[in-house]
Amino acid sequence: MPGPTSKTKPGGEHFLVRPAVGTGLTIVSGLFFLLVCMILPLVGKAGIYTSHYAQNLAAFVFILLLTIASSGLAIYSKLERRKSDGSPLPYFSLMVAGLAILLFLALISGLLKI
Repeated sequence: MPGPTSKTKPGGEHFLVRPAVGTGLTIVSGLFFLLVCMILPLVGKAGIYTSHYAQNLAAFVFILLLTIASSGLAIYSKLERRKSDGSPLPYFSLMVAGLAILLFLALISGLLKI
């Protein structure tokens, strides 16, 4: 009889492996991505000519990093859940993470200012 591992609680499974947690993180990452898309013009071509561009950039980067973090946690949660019950791949979370990382790379390379 195997004992509980360091990742599990005595009463059950690890917190991140629960289906509701993975689904909640996926929803949160999708909402953060929607917010990133809404504030994208603040760091684009029109936004660079404003006097408060630094604050716009800081807000955009903060929300973008929250998007990447929440989608990464959602991916981790769903992949761990997949190991135990054979759930499908988290395609939506992978897509959100990929698009957020591409936006981050475009931002640091200066492509959003064009």
